[in-house]
Amino acid sequence: MPLPLPDFCSQCESTWACRLKIHQNVSLADKNTLRLEARAEWYCEVSSLDELLEAAAFALAHKLNVISLGEGSNIVLADNLPGLVIKNRIQGVTYNAEVVHTAGGENWHQLVRSTVSSGLFGLENLALIPGTVGAAPVQNIGAYGVEICDRFLSLRALHLPTLEHRSFGKKECDFAYRDSLFKRSDEWMITEVSLALSKTSEYVTTYPGIVSYIEEHGLGTTGESIFEAVSHIRAQKLPNPLVIPNVGSFFKNPVVNADQAESIATEFPDVVQYDVIAGKKLSAAWLIDQLGLKDYGVGQFAVSDKHALVIINKGNGKQQELFELVDVINRKVKDTFGIELEIEPRLYPKGFVMSC
Repeated sequence: MPLPLPDFCSQCESTWACRLKIHQNVSLADKNTLRLEARAEWYCEVSSLDELLEAAAFALAHKLNVISLGEGSNIVLADNLPGLVIKNRIQGVTYNAEVVHTAGGENWHQLVRSTVSSGLFGLENLALIPGTVGAAPVQNIGAYGVEICDRFLSLRALHLPTLEHRSFGKKECDFAYRDSLFKRSDEWMITEVSLALSKTSEYVTTYPGIVSYIEEHGLGTTGESIFEAVSHIRAQKLPNPLVIPNVGSFFKNPVVNADQAESIATEFPDVVQYDVIAGKKLSAAWLIDQLGLKDYGVGQFAVSDKHALVIINKGNGKQQELFELVDVINRKVKDTFGIELEIEPRLYPKGFVMSC
């Protein structure tokens, strides 16, 4: 049922410019890639900054919390969502020499494909990551030795409580491993991202799989060949969320100090680990795989048999089944390796405690 809009907005002290289609009690099952059933108290889609401003002003007038939604590829809907869910469909890509300015509602993989096709490089290692451009800085997405912050210039975001539209530089975004200011606060909705690319990029080929693919196919090391290699590797290793519901990597790779890493390596010599500033980053997939949990399931949820870091929904899986599976994984990893895994996707509603 559409929510009636008032003729006058007490927040912006003006009449409403147009009539948004804001609906009540909307299912989000087809709007998150885990295909979890949850309902939005109120829901709308915006295709322009003007529509976003109106939706945000509407939420203010009705004292509704706002949750921004892209393609739903990095969220876990633990329950119904109170307030107004705004789906970002704002489109537009412009190039200025070696800088690309992209609207938040654009598809991330299509952007990467477009930049590579245009002879601009730097994003090729991030190919085939699902989701929107606006969601990419939130998570500081990364793969195969590259994170979005490596190519980041600035972004613009709307402050939902005040309707202030402002720019953020790299330092202000407070990027960290799979983290940023915007992941820790739902008060901002990213409308545009600007990235610095290069026609003569120093390609990142630190992952053996990329080098092997390029050599096996007789390709030179170029942005195009890395894009092709990464797309192939991800398609082979990770289930397509459009076919098999999942959110990609469900757990972060844990970072441990040098002493803990040495202790684990002594007991498990084959442990996969990488040097990082804080110590050692361990492969969460390796930890889970060592416990024999590939294809292990609870109800309709299971660890993917293709990649131990991915949890899939085999059918009409329920939240409780997912929570129980996550609890089993966490307990086994903790008991065996002394490590507490942290989930990577964002959990909604905010403040919900995942428990079985």
